[in-house]
Amino acid sequence: MSLRAKLLLVALSILTLPWAGWQFVRQMETLLRQGQEQALVATAEAVVRALAAQPAVLPAAGPAWFVPQLESPPQLDGDNADWPLPAQNLRRFTDPAIDTELAIALGDARDALYLFAQVRDASPARADAYWANAAQRDHLRLVLDGSNGRLTLRIANAADGALVVSDEAGRAPALRVAGMWRETGTGYQIELRLPQGYPLHALSLLAIDADGAGNAHRVGSAADTPWPLRTRSEPLAAALMPLLPGGARARVTDTQGWVLAAAGALHDDGVAEEVPPWRRWAYRWLLLDNDTSADDAPDATVRSQSAETRAALAGTPGAAWRRDPDGERLLLRVAVPLPGAANDHGALLIERESESVLLLTDRALTGLLGATLLALLGTGAVVFVFAGRLSARVRRLRDAAERAMDRDSPAQPLPGTDSRDEIGDLSRSFAQLLDEVAAYTAYLRSLASKLSHEINTPLAIVRSSLDNLAGDSLPAPSQPYLERARSGVDRLGMLVRAMSEATRIEQAIASIEPERFDLAGLLRECGEAYRSVLAPRRLDLVLPDGAMPLHGAPELIVQALDKLIDNARSFCPEDGWVRIALHADAHGAVLAVANTGPGLPADMRDKLFDSLVSVRSRNRADGSIHLGLGLHVVKLVADLHRGSVQAHDLADGTGVQFSLHLQGIRTAMPRV
Repeated sequence: MSLRAKLLLVALSILTLPWAGWQFVRQMETLLRQGQEQALVATAEAVVRALAAQPAVLPAAGPAWFVPQLESPPQLDGDNADWPLPAQNLRRFTDPAIDTELAIALGDARDALYLFAQVRDASPARADAYWANAAQRDHLRLVLDGSNGRLTLRIANAADGALVVSDEAGRAPALRVAGMWRETGTGYQIELRLPQGYPLHALSLLAIDADGAGNAHRVGSAADTPWPLRTRSEPLAAALMPLLPGGARARVTDTQGWVLAAAGALHDDGVAEEVPPWRRWAYRWLLLDNDTSADDAPDATVRSQSAETRAALAGTPGAAWRRDPDGERLLLRVAVPLPGAANDHGALLIERESESVLLLTDRALTGLLGATLLALLGTGAVVFVFAGRLSARVRRLRDAAERAMDRDSPAQPLPGTDSRDEIGDLSRSFAQLLDEVAAYTAYLRSLASKLSHEINTPLAIVRSSLDNLAGDSLPAPSQPYLERARSGVDRLGMLVRAMSEATRIEQAIASIEPERFDLAGLLRECGEAYRSVLAPRRLDLVLPDGAMPLHGAPELIVQALDKLIDNARSFCPEDGWVRIALHADAHGAVLAVANTGPGLPADMRDKLFDSLVSVRSRNRADGSIHLGLGLHVVKLVADLHRGSVQAHDLADGTGVQFSLHLQGIRTAMPRV
């Protein structure tokens, strides 16, 4: 990965800015909600205080029965499955000491009161209401308070069927009650209807459970104090209406959550239309995902059982954010208890639209996204320019280092820089290192000539001294030591001459004047001269028929060819052959010298063209010494002509081939 790409990748860390902004917006949205909740709770408490000043319109303290209005009269079949919601909700009475439960539901249809009761009885003891022992059997005791006074009824059946009703003495009742008794697997249930238009104000219902041992347990409402009946209160709704703020809707519930009065209406303030639908959906998905629907049940306008209502009935104000059924509007609902003790009067619920939270959220997010986009573009542009400049400086430093190491072009110093950053320090360090390496290289290049010049004089003194010793009569045991000294002097002289030759070749390369010549013709002339040198070995010339022009130094190519021919003659047996071949390739000319003989040692193939490296294990027959400078000279000539040299075994394993690839010298002479 490039430096620019890495810096741009690091620059992506700016994306933490919108995340942090998003968290800030969420906190801001939470604070806005809390502020609106507190404001609406204060409004609700003010409404409650105003209602407290009109105690006549408030529901009386204490338990009561709420009678919802039924859309149509239910069928008297002993089951309330045909009762509409929420009239099916049962008010339950239990006695922890016994396994008995009484559940009651009331409803009004066409000015007639309907009652449904369900009893869980683990010890059935049935009897009809008029039986003499009916009072000691399972039965229901219904107490009615109306304009005609109080009436107590006994309801009991020995089996399924029409209700059997009597007064407390087992006689026919003064009131005709229609209904049905149905036995269930866990007890029994009844459904009855009072006469139409019967003036009823309060009632109580008790389930008497006889256990068969003469004991009777009572479960239900208070027997001596019937609870009053309640319906929707128009005076309460009228008193509530002028107390509400605009665009708010309020409901007053009793202690069971039944709605006693409702006033006000929600209205669309047009705020939601300012937010595009797709953004409104996104905000609600991201911010309001925990909000429930506006009503906790389809019958919430008749009975409220939401969490905030339960909290208010317990004496603590509650608040919740909800969505309307179609999910288009955001509603805030609060509930506060009515004056009096908890669970004694009821609760007041107020709700209103709060789309302003959504609008403020949209404005905040729009500003955040805009600022983030500008910051991201600006930072990205700055990082891109900085990365481009930084990578350009690194590339210039790399190119300068490559030019400094290129043998085919004049050596150039690294460009100077005044930058005080790390790259500037690195460039200056490289320049200093390059200067030191160049000075050391120049010293090494001149070392051979200096050594050869300095060694020649003491070498001549040693050789003359050995000659003088040879003229004297030395004892026979000393003669081997004299010969060893002479051999060492000869080897040292050979080394000095080889070093001088390499120095002369490098000097010749540095001062050569390139020219255009026919390489094929040059090899053809040299080949004829090599026949006598290689005899009795066979020499094969594989040269093109036409000319092959090359811009270079013909005398240096001849010297390189001399080294290759001398190397081939050293390893080629007398009955072998040597081949000089020339052909063109895509980049220039290929000069190949092959010969029969032993293959190349595997451990020396990468070092053949280094200076002072030789693979010969012993001296040639003529006594000359090889110091490993010949193939190094060949490599220098190849580098001069922008080429290379390789050595490999022949495919059939009969010998070795050296290939010299030549492209020619450029018009401007390189510095070596």
